[in-house]
Amino acid sequence: MVDILISGPEGKIEAKYHHHNDNDSPIVLVLHPEPSRGGSMNSKIVVELYKIFVKNNFSTIRLNFRGVGKSD
Repeated sequence: MVDILISGPEGKIEAKYHHHNDNDSPIVLVLHPEPSRGGSMNSKIVVELYKIFVKNNFSTIRLNFRGVGKSD
């Protein structure tokens, strides 16, 4: 798992990424629940989904929406 900051025109987005070594592996983006209700990329369900996809050979990314964690 790699911690990354994705630069964009409105600031940076905090993310965690796992790249599967097989170039033909499927890709999944795991998004978190509503931030105003405490959702983040570290929410239990998001972390568990992330682990399941990694275990099943997906290249997997989870991120924080703007204003959550280290996201601008």
